[in-house]
Amino acid sequence: MCWGVPARVLKVEGFKALVDFGGGIERDVLVAISNLRDGDYVIVHAGIAISKIDREEALKVLEAYMDMAIQSAKEDGLDEEEVKQYYEKLMSEMLGDINHE
Repeated sequence: MCWGVPARVLKVEGFKALVDFGGGIERDVLVAISNLRDGDYVIVHAGIAISKIDREEALKVLEAYMDMAIQSAKEDGLDEEEVKQYYEKLMSEMLGDINHE
């Protein structure tokens, strides 16, 4: 199974864009969608921005990934709170001020 990862577009240059995945991770990706602008949110798969999403959708995807990571931590006997804090920091860095439960 392959997953797409939400990212915020920092800069678009032709068919490439610099995106921010949060956590200090910025990467150049190829652009496979039209009308992409700085500040947009995208889903990146295999190094390619494949779709544009809004900020709320990016938050929903990251929250779903966080829930799965917390469940996996539970099953593996790892610190769930550490996983939650990691994802909350990542979401805050990428999306700015967020309010979620």
